Amino acid sequence: MKVEKLLGSFLFMMTLSLSYGQKEKINSDTREFIANAEMTQINRNWDVNADFKSGIGEIVYFFPIEVIDLKSNQKVKSLQMDMSVLAENNRNYFKSSWIDLSEVDEFIYFIEQYVIPNLKNKTEVNQSVTYIFNSKEITLSFLIEKSRKRISIYLKDNGITDYQHYFWTETQVNKIPDLLAVLKQIK
Repeated sequence: MKVEKLLGSFLFMMTLSLSYGQKEKINSDTREFIANAEMTQINRNWDVNADFKSGIGEIVYFFPIEVIDLKSNQKVKSLQMDMSVLAENNRNYFKSSWIDLSEVDEFIYFIEQYVIPNLKNKTEVNQSVTYIFNSKEITLSFLIEKSRKRISIYLKDNGITDYQHYFWTETQVNKIPDLLAVLKQIK
């Protein structure tokens, strides 16, 4: 009986230590790479980009980057997203986030399977449909309500979604195929 209790306690402690040791990464590999390098170089390709603008001048850019650790010469490729939105007191809020290449395939799948086929769809009165894509650093939602369509983009800090600073537009939804083209070019 004592052996069984001892074995049970041992297995419980092992399970507990393994669960703490295997914490899921909450930031992108690109953010971690930049944060851990002493010196970096970031190459941006402005010829390959997609942008969304709101009626009040807010903007989101998606574009490919290559980050180089200048000491080790290690390189990471990623999709960068720059967001500039109005915050409290009409002050400008700017932030960059990254979508790792390992997440780009899922982003492409999401847009091809759920967004583009539904760009012309409508819902009945008092109904709506929302499609949501989550990466480590951004959330993109696509809402259909009657004939109205809206995309919203939220950023995440350490896995926590920032609902205070986000971008949304109804007039730029037709530019989703441009974002898909950018995603396919960086893969």
